Amino acid sequence: MDSIACENIDRVMNIEMRGPGTLPRGIKWNMYQMARRITDVPLTQAAALLLYLESPKRILIVSGAAVPQHMPVGENDGPLGSVVLARSLTALGHKVSILTDTMAAMPFKELIRACDIDVEVIEISVNDSELQYHIAEDNDVFCAIERLGGNTSGIIYGATGVSRAPFRANVDLLFNYARKLGKTTIGIADGGNEIGCGNIHQRLCSELPDYSFSDVTPCGGGVYSVVETDLLVISSTSNMGAYAITAGLALLYNNLSLCHTAKEETALTYIGVGLGLIDGGSGKLRPWCDGVPLVGNCAMIEMMHTIVAQSLGEPNVRDF
Repeated sequence: MDSIACENIDRVMNIEMRGPGTLPRGIKWNMYQMARRITDVPLTQAAALLLYLESPKRILIVSGAAVPQHMPVGENDGPLGSVVLARSLTALGHKVSILTDTMAAMPFKELIRACDIDVEVIEISVNDSELQYHIAEDNDVFCAIERLGGNTSGIIYGATGVSRAPFRANVDLLFNYARKLGKTTIGIADGGNEIGCGNIHQRLCSELPDYSFSDVTPCGGGVYSVVETDLLVISSTSNMGAYAITAGLALLYNNLSLCHTAKEETALTYIGVGLGLIDGGSGKLRPWCDGVPLVGNCAMIEMMHTIVAQSLGEPNVRDF
C-alpha cells in the first residue's frame, strides 16, 4: 500500500478552512498529531487495513447529531460521510447498517435511497441499553462518525459544553462492549468530544485545556470523551475523515471507484439541504459543512481523488 499517498491524504483531510466563530478553531492539526503518534502508519492507511477483511462482514456505522429546535434532523457532518463510506463498503461486499437516533433517521434513509445502496437504518432511543448489547453481538466492525462519546462522568456534550444527554442516545456501552468482545472499532472525530477520542484524552486535557470547557460543563468533566476505539481518525470534519478512508480503500484495493468524488459531494450536499441537514458551524441551512463552503470541501475531495489516481496510475518516467 502506498504510504506516501496515505500520508498526503492525511494532510489533506486536516486542512482547516473554518473562519472565526462559535466552534473551536486552529486545533485540528494538534489533535491529528496526537492520534498519529500512537499509530504506526498514516491514519488513512490504518483505517483501510482494519477494513481489509478476508470475507464479507457485518459493519455498523454510528452517526447523527440532531438538536431540537436548532438542528431538528441533524447536521450534515456525519450523515454524508456515513453514506459515502457505506457505499464503498457495500461495493466490497459487506453488509452495512447505520445506527442513529429516531429524530435523525429520516435524512440517512433518504441519502441511502439517493445513493441506491442496500443499507439498513436502525433507530435507537435514549437509554436503550438492550439494543446496544444486541447490536454489539450481532456485528463485526463498528465505526463512529461524528458521534459523541461520554466524558469522565459519562455525559455527552456538544463542542462548547452544552449537554446533549436529554435527547441523544449515549452509545458508549455499544463501543465498550464491542471492544470487550474483541470486535474492531474505529472512531472518526474532529472535536475531541466524539467516540474514539479517549485514545488521546490525557493529551487533549493537558495540551488543549481551553477547549475542554470544563468550567462550562455542570459536572466539571469537560467535553472531551474518554471512550476508546482501536483506531482514532482525526480530520478537519468527520465527513472528510470518512472520505479519506474511502481513498485509503481505493488505494488498498487498487480500485479508484471506491474513492469519493467532488461531483458526488455536490449532489449529496444539496440533497442534504433539501432534507433539512444543517451546517453545524453556523446553525444555518446551507450547503456548507462545519463552517466550510461546498467549494472548499470539494477542493479537498478532489485533491484526495487526485492523490489516489496518481498513485494507481502508470509511473511517470522520463528519459533524461
